[in-house]
Amino acid sequence: MDAWTWHGHRVSELDRKIAHIGLGQHGAFNRAQAVRAGATRSQIQHRLDAGEWVALDVGVYALDAAPPTWRRQVMAAILSRPRVLASGPTAAVLHDLPWYRSRHPEITVPWTGNSRSRLARVRRRVDFSAIQFAVIDGIPVSSVPDTLFDLASTVREYRLGYLIDHAIAHKQTTIEELRDVLDRITGSRLKGTVAFRQSIEQLTDSHVPTESALEYLLLRTLNHPGIPEIERQARLGWWETMPHRVDAVVQEWRLILEADGRAYHTRRDDFERDRRRDNLAVANGYRVMRFTYEMLKTDPDEVLARVLSAGATIQLR
Repeated sequence: MDAWTWHGHRVSELDRKIAHIGLGQHGAFNRAQAVRAGATRSQIQHRLDAGEWVALDVGVYALDAAPPTWRRQVMAAILSRPRVLASGPTAAVLHDLPWYRSRHPEITVPWTGNSRSRLARVRRRVDFSAIQFAVIDGIPVSSVPDTLFDLASTVREYRLGYLIDHAIAHKQTTIEELRDVLDRITGSRLKGTVAFRQSIEQLTDSHVPTESALEYLLLRTLNHPGIPEIERQARLGWWETMPHRVDAVVQEWRLILEADGRAYHTRRDDFERDRRRDNLAVANGYRVMRFTYEMLKTDPDEVLARVLSAGATIQLR
């Protein structure tokens, strides 16, 4: 039987097979898959001419009925090569890492692969065979540790540090897996190696991930031998009806350190609540220092100097 009926319309066995393939690939498929499904050259051309299939690239097609989604474009780029993985920012989106959005796809191919593509930015890797991968929504994608390494060449240090913390906190990777990637790339001269090494070498086996990029930026700024131990997300028992945690506290100096987000204090209730918290802290013998995102990002040296100065004043008492 070479045809079947759907909603009163006669559908060929070829079209049924292609529809089944496209269903698992966001509506995309390639010439090799069509041929394996039984398509001849004339049948392929006929469907393209009739608008039933859409040519996305050489030898890569999509069903006209399939919506032109970002995932379809990524899958089409994957189907255009024999050995390929979604990588970089594209992998970050698929892994649901913060900050990244669905933009022009990026793929990675072996070093000997073609670096040109109408569908995606192409990255070539000499160690392609060693890259670990996962499959998300049917799309082969570099693993989270390998994706973080890809991103190391394009983001600032504090963002990379938070991305790593986020992935660890959400159990998407482990410190051991990240160290394995570092061992593999050491000596390879791949772009991003130095930044990735610096971030991974800061991690200890007892590392506790930060909860936000702003908190990471604060702690990075205050990583100085002149500052005593910093307790993160500290719970202060004398706060009863208010939030019980602060971003950081130096108990030896009885100094509370808070990082204020750019849009965090736009509402009157936030302003009132923070002033109540600050007054309560002072009443219990603590001082409070608050730093904005812009302070931490553009002038971290001044922030550090202010905290060290506050500590020195306390020690002189």
